[in-house]
Amino acid sequence: MRAFATLAGLLGSGEVELELPEGCTVREALKALVEQHGKALAQALFGREGRLAPGVKVMLNGRDIDFLSGPDTRLSDGDEVFLFPPVGGG
Repeated sequence: MRAFATLAGLLGSGEVELELPEGCTVREALKALVEQHGKALAQALFGREGRLAPGVKVMLNGRDIDFLSGPDTRLSDGDEVFLFPPVGGG
């Protein structure tokens, strides 16, 4: 899993490798990541009702999960997940 900007800072590194069960979903992978890295990461990634926070983008192998099955997208061995925090500015 690769994280960028503020999310990389919360992980302490821009890249983390997770050992996950076969057939795991993006949602389950994010929950495992939060379990390892704490409450600040949970607050940055998730909003109300456990949904991804507004503006957080998750990409799987270069594709936005919004165009796949969202957080319920299944992962395969070797997949790369990219996490982008909300971006603002003008």
